[in-house]
Amino acid sequence: GAIQGAAIGGGLGLSLVPDFRIVCPETRFAANFVQLGIHPGFGISLALPRLIGQQKAQLMLLTGRRIKGEEALEYGLGDKLVPSDRVRDEAIALATEIARCAPLAVESTRATLRQGLAEELQARLEHEFAEQAWLAETADHREGLAAVRERRPGQFSRS
Repeated sequence: GAIQGAAIGGGLGLSLVPDFRIVCPETRFAANFVQLGIHPGFGISLALPRLIGQQKAQLMLLTGRRIKGEEALEYGLGDKLVPSDRVRDEAIALATEIARCAPLAVESTRATLRQGLAEELQARLEHEFAEQAWLAETADHREGLAAVRERRPGQFSRS
């Protein structure tokens, strides 16, 4: 994946789909769900810890903090940091390198690395959706949306 700008919320979820991510200093990742008073979706609660480890994922998921390109590389969210005008070319170069390998071996190895992921992801998506459904009805969610829209800290009430 060539991640040049903001991968926030759902964009973070999409950025976790590729096997590798090429980033630049301007890239920003954030799981801002808790700032909106809502539970993460898109399978982020499964994919992010698998990618960067439980502790760093918790830090991102429980704070909503933004991670820029350099830090993304340190976290393991990015695999290579390049200038913004080189992101797409580097992603294509990596894809080309993989494409030069024996396709059956690449597919088999990738399948082994992801074994059981689809089933685990389905269960996690169902759980995330259930959590999102009840949280979407709370005053905290309404306040989170207003706070982000108004660019101010949220005043949450646990209701």
